[in-house]
Amino acid sequence: MLKLETRNGRDWQGFSRILEIMSFVDGIEEFTPEDARDAADELCDLPPNPATTMSLEEVVFWSGVAAGMDLERYASEEKLDPVTAEKILVFASLFGHSTKNAIVDLALGQIEEKPIITRDTGSR
Repeated sequence: MLKLETRNGRDWQGFSRILEIMSFVDGIEEFTPEDARDAADELCDLPPNPATTMSLEEVVFWSGVAAGMDLERYASEEKLDPVTAEKILVFASLFGHSTKNAIVDLALGQIEEKPIITRDTGSR
């Protein structure tokens, strides 16, 4: 399984966007075409200065999405045999599941590291 570590708060932006698109793909069968279009418009909206605001994780993830879309197109055009397409799908699915778990583990680790702050009311 992937082991992710980050101390940079900006990395969370990339991980949250990665989870958003993964959730979109997981639930796509429940969307109407209009809802899917609206969600895709929102997910594919570039930040004002992507060169400085997009994390490397996010850029790599979107590159993987693009590669997956190309592979699907080649499979549907029968330029890629079904056995090879299935092998890539299984590998990608395992990697996607591992990525989700790693992000959740990272989030839980960050939560556990933060001290719990309580308000002192003066009563003892």
